[in-house]
Amino acid sequence: MEISEQSTCASNFGSSAHADSANSSVDKASRPSHPTYAAAFRCAGPSCEDPCCGDWDIPLDKNTYEKYQQFPSKKLGDTVSQFVIVNQTDQREQLYGQILRTSSGSCPFFGADHLCGIQKEYGNQLLSASCSIYPRSLSIVEERLEGALSLSCPEAARNVLLTMDFMHSVCNINSGDFRTDNFYRLAGTQGNSTVKPHSIFLPIRKMLIDLVMDRSRKLPDRLLMIGHLCKRLSAMDAGQSQTTLLSNLCDLGDASKNPLVQAEINRLPNDPRLRVETIFGLTDIVMRHEPSSRFQEIFSSFVAGIVAPAGSSRRSDIETFLTAERDYYSPFFEASPFILENYLINYIFKYLFPYGRSGSDSFIPQGIFTEYLQMTTQFAWMNGLLIGTAGHHKDAFNNEHVVKVIQSFSRAVEHDPNVHRSMHRYISSHNLHSLLGMAIMLKH
Repeated sequence: MEISEQSTCASNFGSSAHADSANSSVDKASRPSHPTYAAAFRCAGPSCEDPCCGDWDIPLDKNTYEKYQQFPSKKLGDTVSQFVIVNQTDQREQLYGQILRTSSGSCPFFGADHLCGIQKEYGNQLLSASCSIYPRSLSIVEERLEGALSLSCPEAARNVLLTMDFMHSVCNINSGDFRTDNFYRLAGTQGNSTVKPHSIFLPIRKMLIDLVMDRSRKLPDRLLMIGHLCKRLSAMDAGQSQTTLLSNLCDLGDASKNPLVQAEINRLPNDPRLRVETIFGLTDIVMRHEPSSRFQEIFSSFVAGIVAPAGSSRRSDIETFLTAERDYYSPFFEASPFILENYLINYIFKYLFPYGRSGSDSFIPQGIFTEYLQMTTQFAWMNGLLIGTAGHHKDAFNNEHVVKVIQSFSRAVEHDPNVHRSMHRYISSHNLHSLLGMAIMLKH
């Protein structure tokens, strides 16, 4: 395996700024084809407002498990004997052991000082792969290591969302500062036939990122155009030659500039009532899974921001939602358009969109258009929560509210395959699993 190494780490993280809405926030010529910005991440440590050392089970590879068994009794050995077990249901090397959570739901090695006891006592090298890598998400694409960030971490969310040109941060992702032995690969098959030709993945990804950054269109229209292209990509014959595949891809790129295609997207309807009902319906899925108090807080803010005064008709709630979008949400994101663009670009990198990723038990093989439905449903759902939150805070709505909504949403939704499955069932049962359905969820 060839691992891409950069000799420098030219990081923009921490230097948040506002973009000129008339220009794309990322220069096409200077975008790295393989992102390495994840290596610039630095944990906020005890100042983190939502530590990652809770809520999730922590797997251990066999080698790390065996090292933990050697800890002296007074140097975390007692904790190991009580909370570190062999995984009885899966004996694969990478999932050999598991760290159980305490009765409070947190990691037993998480100290009162909000620091990891293993890291303090033994250093980074003895962290589990999950703990060492998170919130980075590593993938191998064309035999090169690349990394995006999980926005379920507050500091990672700030790094990505509030940093103009965040992906310009070029770092040595194989520096040794964190483990690189857990990574994803491109999904390639569905059933017995190859439907995702890996040889054109990078040009497809570049085309989609260019569309995300195309500010000549409103953001909902950009996402609908991506959906149109994903439908066409799904129908592509993966058995064709490289030359033919690239030629067909060029034709798709030209189609995205066709006024007739844009006119077709413009004709897709909106339905504010169904849009709001869908946000409530999807959020109910998370609420049944006992979400964190932070997610419950953002949902409460959303409700407070869209509920009309007592005695008003139900229609008044929809009007209040649209007013929040027009008066508070839209002005904020018109001034900082790069924030939501950054969210989408990081998603594209993290999930190897539109192919999806393999290498996890929670991976569900999906077609290209189904990957699109998942990304767009999550974006529209999260975006609706942002609108309500903006309506609640009104002129005081700011970057930190945006970070809290997106981080809390990511933590509640993106790490739970049960939520994903329920989300897919919901949009299918409500006939939203189409470009028409996505238009209803996006357009205003």
